[in-house]
Amino acid sequence: MTARKIRLLLWASCLGAAVLFAGDMLFYGEWGSARVWSHDYFLSMMAKVAPWRHHLGSITGPIGVGFWLLGAVGLWSCCRRAAPRLAAVMLASMYIEELLVLLQHGNFGPMGFAIRFCSRNSDAVAQILKLDNMLITLMSPAAYIKAAIWIFLTLRKKAGVPRWAILLCPGIITGRLDFALVYVPAPLGLPLYGGWSNIVDAIWFAVLALTYKDTEIESRVAGTGESEPIGSRNLTTRDI
Repeated sequence: MTARKIRLLLWASCLGAAVLFAGDMLFYGEWGSARVWSHDYFLSMMAKVAPWRHHLGSITGPIGVGFWLLGAVGLWSCCRRAAPRLAAVMLASMYIEELLVLLQHGNFGPMGFAIRFCSRNSDAVAQILKLDNMLITLMSPAAYIKAAIWIFLTLRKKAGVPRWAILLCPGIITGRLDFALVYVPAPLGLPLYGGWSNIVDAIWFAVLALTYKDTEIESRVAGTGESEPIGSRNLTTRDI
C-alpha cells in the first residue's frame, strides 16, 4: 500500500471521530461550562433533547465507526512491514474496541427515549446504564493494548511517525487531560468535555496523517543512491 493511500485511510479515521463527536452533540450537546457536568446533569440534558436528535444521533454511530475502522487499517499498514505480528494484534484490538464503541454509541438513542418518555429513575434507564458500563469495561483492555503496541512501535521507529506523536496518543496522555476542561469557559467547556474522547481521536489521527512517512521506501532510495523524491517512481508489487 502506498504512503498516499495510508494517509487517506488515516484521514478517514479523523473524519469518523468528527462524525461520532457530532453524534454525541446530537444526543446531549448544549452550550455551557464543564463545571456543571455530573451524572444527574447528563441525564437532564438527554431528557431535554428532541426525539429527532436521538434518531439522527443513532445513525452517526455506524457511519463514524465505519470511517474509524478504515483508519485502523491505515494504522496497521504503517507498522505491518516492520512488525507484522504486533501490527496484527494492534489491528485486532482496534476492531474489538470500535465494535464495542458502536454498541455503546447505539445505547444513547434508546436511553434518551427511556429518559424522556419514562423517567430518569426507571428500570429501563438503569439497565441501559448498566450495559453502558459493561461495554466500557470490555473495551478498555483493547484500547490499552492498542495504545501500548503503537507506542512501543513508535519508540522503536517502526510506525513511520515521529516519536513525539506518542504525546497525542488517546488513553495515555491527551485522554487524561479532560480534567483541565473544567477551566474552559462557557459556552465551549461543556461540548468539549462531552465529546473529548472523539476530539482526542481526531487530533491523533490528523497528526499521524500529516507526519507519516514510508521509511522503508526512504531507506531503499538512500541505499541505492537515487535522488528522486519518494513517490516519484512507480512502485512494484514488492513495494505494496
